[in-house]
Amino acid sequence: MVNCRISPDRKTCALNLWNCGWDVEDICFALSVSRSSIYRWHRIFEEHGNVIRPPSPLVGRTRAITRAVLTAVRTIYEQEPDIFLDEMCTYLAIEHNLIVSSSTLSRNLIEAGLTRKRLHKLAIERDEELRDEFKEALRTDFSGDGSEFVCLDETSKNEHTYR
Repeated sequence: MVNCRISPDRKTCALNLWNCGWDVEDICFALSVSRSSIYRWHRIFEEHGNVIRPPSPLVGRTRAITRAVLTAVRTIYEQEPDIFLDEMCTYLAIEHNLIVSSSTLSRNLIEAGLTRKRLHKLAIERDEELRDEFKEALRTDFSGDGSEFVCLDETSKNEHTYR
């Protein structure tokens, strides 16, 4: 038979028929399931009390960098956005007693949504004096009708071409 998804109701029905005294071959024919599937469902039911095996609690790799360390890294990037990954690895080794490679740190930062672009943006936006200057410039230097502003789309811009 082809591997296919069988509903829990059908599995329970097969086990109920078996417990009522039906022959395994008759159950296989009536429900279009294999003999080995019935034995496997019975074993799972005996072990877990349900025909569906519970999900394994061990899913994925263990996280080397905790949320507290990621928060500390984010704070450092907000204060000093130009820090390199190897410098951050040294900081983590000294301050948090956590030895990780730069590739591990990079992967964990990306998984946490802390890409270099986003961290740099956060650092720039956190400068309160600069933000206040910008707001004041909007209030004083522009007439308010919006004709002074020009919108640009720089999604395809790079540093190698003038387009």
